Amino acid sequence: MLRIPSFPPGFKPLRRCAGFWGGLTLVGVCGCGGGAVQTGSAAATPTAVQAGPQLGYAWKAADETLRPILGVPGSSQMGASVVAATTYVTAASSSAAGIALLIGADQKVYSMSLPNGPPGLVGGAGVTAGAGAKIRFSPSGVTAVIYVPGGLTASVLTGLAANSASGPQVRQVAVTGPLMDMATSDAGTVVAVLQGASGGSLNFLPAGGGQQQLATLKGVGGLAFVGIGDNLLAADSVANTLTLVQAVSTSPSVSQLPTANLLKAPVAVGAALSGKWAVVANGGEASVVQVDLTGVAAPQRIACPSQPAVVERLAGNGVFRFNEIGAAPTWIADMTAPSPAMLFIPASQ
Repeated sequence: MLRIPSFPPGFKPLRRCAGFWGGLTLVGVCGCGGGAVQTGSAAATPTAVQAGPQLGYAWKAADETLRPILGVPGSSQMGASVVAATTYVTAASSSAAGIALLIGADQKVYSMSLPNGPPGLVGGAGVTAGAGAKIRFSPSGVTAVIYVPGGLTASVLTGLAANSASGPQVRQVAVTGPLMDMATSDAGTVVAVLQGASGGSLNFLPAGGGQQQLATLKGVGGLAFVGIGDNLLAADSVANTLTLVQAVSTSPSVSQLPTANLLKAPVAVGAALSGKWAVVANGGEASVVQVDLTGVAAPQRIACPSQPAVVERLAGNGVFRFNEIGAAPTWIADMTAPSPAMLFIPASQ
């Protein structure tokens, strides 16, 4: 069945670029449920299109580049890097905030307005991230946390929007046990999973210091704040559960969401910006699970043609990327659709 791509909320196509669209071929295969829609030509040459629609950006570890994803779901390809190859060791971006955070070989953190703003040091003399640091943005990209797994400190960056007058602000947080995972909300609420004797302890880290335990996890399967609010999702990779913590920073309330036994060793979790949908990537099988946070629809499993490893929200309300970019196709889906279909982006050059 041929699928004609549509523009989700948030896309504003400016003009049609013959050089880009002319190089794409659209082929549909089993367009809903567990099916996949294959798009694009593997031989297509990446083109830096500034005036067309974009899904966002993705870090390519193989050549240490930050690539735009050009087009719309169902018709997209990787573009040319917006930074010079091998200049940075890792990066992450927020399409909602129009900003990227990059870590240089000197472990200093740089911020960059997308698509072509000059990268600048964060925090005056610079913030040192540490080898192997992870970058986690808040849902709207106005806040981020940078930490090293196993470390005891982290940097919280606020005021990250591209139009912020004061620029990024930095504060340090300290914890009492090795960090396993972290997340932050748009308002700067910070949570962390700390390694324990038999799993992890999920904690709220108040701005004034200290920590408040929210729950325990047998295994870390991902953290994500829901929309622009103060509610948190935590997936357990051993218990195969999805926990919702409401009002994290004020009056925490913890409950488990029904997932119909569809979770299989989850590795990542995310949520639509509207707060209606959650999506969990399974590590025990090649699938993702869509969970209706309003409780109206039953959870559903969507097969993924390759093993999912991440849940990274792209442009719009609920378009997500599920694997890293590289020599194989990258798989995405609009999880707000009634019957989400897997769509691939051709392997980048």
